[in-house]
Amino acid sequence: MKKMALITGATSGLGLSYARYFASKGYDLIITGRREEVIRNNADNLKKQYNVDVTVIIVELSSKEGVDFLINSIKNCEIAVLVNNAGFGLKSTFADTSEADIEGLLYLHTCCVTRLTHYVLKNMEMRNEGIIINISSDGAFAVMPHNVLYSSAKLFILNFTEGLHMELVKTNIHVQAVCPGFIDSNFHESAGMHVNKSRKGLFAFHNPDDIVVDAMKDFEKGIVVSVPDGGAKLIRFMVKLMPRKMFYKKVTTLASALSGKK
Repeated sequence: MKKMALITGATSGLGLSYARYFASKGYDLIITGRREEVIRNNADNLKKQYNVDVTVIIVELSSKEGVDFLINSIKNCEIAVLVNNAGFGLKSTFADTSEADIEGLLYLHTCCVTRLTHYVLKNMEMRNEGIIINISSDGAFAVMPHNVLYSSAKLFILNFTEGLHMELVKTNIHVQAVCPGFIDSNFHESAGMHVNKSRKGLFAFHNPDDIVVDAMKDFEKGIVVSVPDGGAKLIRFMVKLMPRKMFYKKVTTLASALSGKK
């Protein structure tokens, strides 16, 4: 029987790239998303290209009811790989963010990740084998204006994953937090953000397939926190060294530059 990988948020971007990666390794897939026509088309393409079984679960994971539904849907499945990828961002300031958006973002990035990991991990511990990959962000290293909730939630994912690694270090269950920078996906458009994806240099947008390949190379090396692009690596390094007063000033200026504002 083939091993099975569960990947949340596999409609596009990193989630779809992880689906391709694990399908190419022979894993059957369970993929979740909200845009039914798109994700079912993805599933058909994955089946044809890699000759694997692909189960699609249409679900909104930013609520308890959605996570309950997903957990109930996989209760008879033996998950070998879990990729917690589903997520969304917001462009508003914290004060202007609606209560519904606050609750949805925090539930998706914290409670959903925690509950799915907890459920899948119990079965992995029985087999003493498994892979858990949690998608964090370079924002976990450096919170920015208009990114307060998202960065804070991604920092939770980073700390959560590192803590899990230490608890599981003597087992054959391996965890990784992936902290990419800018990815060429639908993420920004879905959040109503207008960005220049043609820019070059350290803060260029990267192909999600390349991000996944680099992150999995880190995984094979035992790297728990993967930072698979130069811009994100620079942010992580600078934040460690920079006095906080200088950090506030530099990041505020950078946020304005990246948004096209002066």
